[in-house]
Amino acid sequence: MFQHANYFLNFSKLLGATPDAKVSFETSQQQILKMYKSGREIPWDLRKAQPALEEAEKNDLFKGVILDAGCGFGDNAIFLAKRGYKVVGFDFSSEAIEIAQDRAQKSGVSTKTEFYTADALKIAESPLRGRKFDTILDCACLQCFDLTKQAEYLDNMASVLKPGGAFVLMIVCNQHQLRSWCRGVAWMEEHVQKIFSDKTGWMIKGMKQTTFLENIPQITIVKGVRNFEPVTPSPCLQMVAIRKTGWDLQTAAAGAIALIAAAGLIVYIKSRR
Repeated sequence: MFQHANYFLNFSKLLGATPDAKVSFETSQQQILKMYKSGREIPWDLRKAQPALEEAEKNDLFKGVILDAGCGFGDNAIFLAKRGYKVVGFDFSSEAIEIAQDRAQKSGVSTKTEFYTADALKIAESPLRGRKFDTILDCACLQCFDLTKQAEYLDNMASVLKPGGAFVLMIVCNQHQLRSWCRGVAWMEEHVQKIFSDKTGWMIKGMKQTTFLENIPQITIVKGVRNFEPVTPSPCLQMVAIRKTGWDLQTAAAGAIALIAAAGLIVYIKSRR
């Protein structure tokens, strides 16, 4: 409990909000942009790739050209580029993109990376329009959208993902003002299964719990001993979903129509008896 309270208050301080503030999708986006513009410490800036991402890469979850959605300062994209991938990152903060480009240049991977300012809900109006990717990485991007915006976000992502392409999701499962809709890991697992379902054109290939590190100092007390930690580990859900091909979707639709027709026929036959 102490650790959770400490986390919440520190994040609130960085966010510039009070613990009882009412934060909507619009105001949370404004606060994130304000943080980028301020030049202050960003809770998700480790200045290196997430350890969970490094493990995912070792497990061959990434293929072909990768789109890093909500790339922030680009450290995950830079890591993947160093591993030999071509990576395109986008973020709605132009300040974040400038830093990402600078870090890529200093890391020697500017020829393997591209970074653009873009709105994840308006991909068709962005420099990404018309492009297709083999894999989409979402490392703490989906969680920035409340429940009323997530379907729209995923539709935008699907528009630039090749049929059969993979969507690699890493979503933080604890609760704070930017994730007020979250109800923990078990709830998140059920929620993710709903939004990445056959009905929405996805097929989940794998899911597991992992850890996401946030650049939020914390104090833990273990057996009366106080310890300072430079980062806060948060529960995270990792999921890989495959975008079903047009043939799969048409087949599913045809199957559904066939079932409805069969059910209607059965009802008709029974009514004639």
